[in-house]
Amino acid sequence: MILVTLLLRVSGLQQSCSLASRLLIWALICSLLLGLSACNSSDSEKSSVTLFGKVSSQEEGTMEGVLVSARPEQGNIAVTVVSDSRGEYAFPSGRLGKGRYKLSIRAFGYELPQMSEVEIVDGRSLHNDLRLRRTPDVSSQMSSAEWLISAPGTEQQKNQLYRCESCHSLGTVLGAHHTVQEWQVVLNRMQRWLPPSTEWSPLATHALPPRKKTTETIEFAKYLASINAIEPNKWPFELHGFARPKGKETRVIVTEFELSRPESYPHDAIVGPDGRIWFNDFQQPYIGVLDPGSGKIREWKLPVLRPKDPAGFLTIKFDKDGKAWIPRFMQGCTVTRFDPVTEKFTSWTVDPKYNNATSRCAHVALGAPSGKIWFSDSENRRMFRLNPTDGHIEAFNSFPQYHGRTGVVTDFHNSNQHRTYGIAVDSTGNGYFADIAGGNIGRIDANTGAVTLYPTPTPNSGPRRMFMDSQDQLWFGENYASKLGMFDTHTRRIQEWTPSVPWAGCYPAVRDKQGDVWTAGMSTDLVYRLNPSTGEFMQYLLPTLGANIRKVDADSSASVPAIWVAEVHRGKIAKVEPQE
Repeated sequence: MILVTLLLRVSGLQQSCSLASRLLIWALICSLLLGLSACNSSDSEKSSVTLFGKVSSQEEGTMEGVLVSARPEQGNIAVTVVSDSRGEYAFPSGRLGKGRYKLSIRAFGYELPQMSEVEIVDGRSLHNDLRLRRTPDVSSQMSSAEWLISAPGTEQQKNQLYRCESCHSLGTVLGAHHTVQEWQVVLNRMQRWLPPSTEWSPLATHALPPRKKTTETIEFAKYLASINAIEPNKWPFELHGFARPKGKETRVIVTEFELSRPESYPHDAIVGPDGRIWFNDFQQPYIGVLDPGSGKIREWKLPVLRPKDPAGFLTIKFDKDGKAWIPRFMQGCTVTRFDPVTEKFTSWTVDPKYNNATSRCAHVALGAPSGKIWFSDSENRRMFRLNPTDGHIEAFNSFPQYHGRTGVVTDFHNSNQHRTYGIAVDSTGNGYFADIAGGNIGRIDANTGAVTLYPTPTPNSGPRRMFMDSQDQLWFGENYASKLGMFDTHTRRIQEWTPSVPWAGCYPAVRDKQGDVWTAGMSTDLVYRLNPSTGEFMQYLLPTLGANIRKVDADSSASVPAIWVAEVHRGKIAKVEPQE
């Protein structure tokens, strides 16, 4: 109505005003129109969000790339968004239910000056700005990769240090203060911890005798002593962090589901045939399922086969009939099938001559046209092929030309050693394995059993978890080289891609329906997204420090695929949803 009145008056004034005056009046009206339009647009945008605001600090003004998390007082689901180039964050409508939430942030070098809480009321958009301050101690915010880029040392020394990240953050190592002699004792003890160990729950092995002091151990002890904290929160080097997310990397929503058992260590999280998220426990004999809609969790306990050995496991995969297959890791060379309908377990164990104290059957591969199941013994360097119909198991030597010591490999950088790790199967039934110690991709012919090794372009790359896509291209993480690899099973050639982040530690690989390939690692809390056509990497930061990622899986049910991540050391499962 106001605009109509103004227009009428302007029309009447046109005869009595000068041209300059008329132009000025029309300019004012246009400005008013644009302002109202902007207000309406802003109101529309705000009505589509539940919680929004701006992130800023005295040092930077508005801040891009700050992760803002909202966790309810009651419930196990936390949601995180990222501030954009204007410093604005927003939780879309429907992401936060009614109730009180605690807000937290992740931004290297910054913190909230005090605890921030908000209350969400149905049908209302809540505005809440966040003013950050510099943190006096960035050491508590550093990922293991950030410790590696900060600490001095040779590549070999840092490669040794990187191995410690498997069980705990490198902040634990560099925060210690030991003499060279004390470090030798610590290293001897640490080398006897089993892979599922954590800082809070170590699992020692009794299968190996105590290791003797070596020149290598002594030199590494000297290195660790030289980079230890001089005193609490003070190091003999400057601490550096990675840059915050920018541009498209801020266009993401991360939802974290905290598991019900406080001691949960989920190694894998995968999308099941029913759309629910299935997971396993790295330390305990549990398989579980998460309902993403409600956050409800249910678990089943597997039968314990070797009471004196750790009962957790690494891998869970579903066949076309909706049954889960679980290799039992340190419970002997056994593979177990779980039927979610009957809730029953069925197990197959290899011949006793292949099943010894050091057997670690950790990986399984499904999808062979014959319906047979491949699984592997990492430490004894064998692959097995099971016919579930009659229970017959065939054994294959992964390295028939290798005559070295069987059992645990202690030097992963010695190319004279070999060790079977992740495995896969192609559309014609041939088996594949990652030689983590030798830096090879192995192929076992389904008909003849012949083994062929294909070296990765980067020596000693540490290939780990594998994914066979629909085109029979085998994708894998090169954990030691921090690269993503692809073996074309048709041309028998290998390509490699390198994320821009140092010490990316690529561990798994999965390809989504759009053709992008995803990977992650234990050291950075980042999930990487590769466009194989352009070679461009994008990365998404998780809100929880020290997630220790070893497996990712793609959910292609949405228009933009979501990625599921198991946060091994934090007892959480995360859903990463890029918004473009």
